Amino acid sequence: MTSPVNQAAMKLLDAKKIVLAAHVNPDGDTLGSIVALALALKKLGKEVMPLSAHGVPDIYTWMPGMEMVHTETSDTDFDLAVMCDAGALNRVGSSVLATLLSAPFLIHIDHHVTGEKIGNIRVLDQKSASTAELVWKVLVAMENISGKKLLGKEIALNLMTGIITDTGSFRYLNVTPSTFITAAKLQKLGAIPAPIGELVFENRSEGAVRLLGRALKKMEISENRLVAWSALSADDFKEFDATDADTEGIVSHVRAVNGVQVGLLFREIAGKPVRVSLRAREGNDVNRIANVFGGGGHYLASGCTMDTDLPTAVKLVVAETIRQVKPPH
Repeated sequence: MTSPVNQAAMKLLDAKKIVLAAHVNPDGDTLGSIVALALALKKLGKEVMPLSAHGVPDIYTWMPGMEMVHTETSDTDFDLAVMCDAGALNRVGSSVLATLLSAPFLIHIDHHVTGEKIGNIRVLDQKSASTAELVWKVLVAMENISGKKLLGKEIALNLMTGIITDTGSFRYLNVTPSTFITAAKLQKLGAIPAPIGELVFENRSEGAVRLLGRALKKMEISENRLVAWSALSADDFKEFDATDADTEGIVSHVRAVNGVQVGLLFREIAGKPVRVSLRAREGNDVNRIANVFGGGGHYLASGCTMDTDLPTAVKLVVAETIRQVKPPH
C-alpha cells in the first residue's frame, strides 16, 4: 500500500489550485510548513493560497514567501486543501475553515495526533518534533515522483524555522535523531540554525520585552511549589502597545523556576476569550489538563481558551493543574 507521504505527494502534484491553512495564533512551524509547500507548488505552476486567520506575527515576517499569506479569501473553487499543524479543524479559525471545507479533498499534515480523523489523506506522526519534518518528507517525495528540482534555500529556511520553533532550538525532549538528520539536510541547502534561532527567540519589540517583565513580576507559585503562573490583563497589553504574538516564549520563563513542573500563562485579549498556554517538564501531561477545558496539544506543551473573565480562568485552570501535577521522580 502506498504510504500517506507518497499519497499526499501525488495528490499535490495532480492538483491545480490549492489552499493551505495554518492554525490560529500561528508559530514558525505552522507558517513554515504551509509556505514551504506553497513555494514548491508555485515552482510547479500551481495556483496557491496560504491562509492564516491571524496573519503573520512580526517575528516571522522575514521568512521567505510570507508575503503570500492572507488572513482570508472569498475564493471557493480550490480543488485541494491542506491543513498543517492545526490538530483540529476548529484550530484554523472560522473564516479559514469555511474555505478549507469548500475544497473537495483535504490533506492533513501534523505531529499533533488526536482521536479526530481529519482529511482524506493524513500524514501524521506524534513522534515527529515538528510538522515541518513531515512536510520535508512530502516535498522530497514530490521531487522524486515529479523528477523536478523543488527544494532550495527558501524552502529550507521555512522548514528549519519550523523545527527550531517547535524544539526550542533543539533543547526540548521531542528532538529525535530524525530531527537532526532533517536539520542537517536543510542546513546543506543554506538554512543555518544560529541566525534563525536569533531571529525567532532574540528579536523582540520593546513592548514584548516589557511584557515579559510584567509577566515575571506578576508570577505566582503554588503552595507545593510545583505550579507557577502569570496572568496578563488587557491593560498590560495596552500599556506596552503589545499583542498576543508578543507573549511568545513567556510561559517557558514562568516554568523555568527551580522545582516548578508546570508553567501557565493567561492572556486577556480585549473582546476575545482568555487564552491559556501550558508548559510542563517531563513526567507531566498538560495536554490532559488542556483537554478538560476544550483545548489540546502535546503532553509537554498545550493550550486552551476560556469564555470567562481573567480571574475565573486563572482560578479554574490553576486548580485543575495543581490537582493533576506530579512531583519530579
